[in-house]
Amino acid sequence: MTELTPLEAAVFHHICETDTARLSADQRGTLRAQLATARVVDRDNTGHGFYTTIEVDRSAAPKWDGERLAHGPAVRMHGLGEGNMLGFILWLEHGYAHVLEAFQYGDRTGQTVNLREHDLSRLRFDPVPDS
Repeated sequence: MTELTPLEAAVFHHICETDTARLSADQRGTLRAQLATARVVDRDNTGHGFYTTIEVDRSAAPKWDGERLAHGPAVRMHGLGEGNMLGFILWLEHGYAHVLEAFQYGDRTGQTVNLREHDLSRLRFDPVPDS
């Protein structure tokens, strides 16, 4: 279980490469260096969302000097109901990336799906502009 899913990798890329996470260029560079060494150590699919716990090589990347979290994008999910979206937060612990949290906003009717019925590694999505 050391590989990131395509969704997780895309979220990390979005956080590090876009201005929408409201991070400085230095902060994005720090996260980019940390996440380049990320190794998945645990996934917890809660049904409403999921938590991906990672380890990063602390000797290969500088320590984060920002808030305890970095906002990720909102993405439209395929096959989880019309308009269903997930949002993301990257949590940091002691200055290093630690947990990616995903949560459902719900579909156009406000309904969510049980993600336990889905293979997280096969989830497909489209980024939402300016998220």
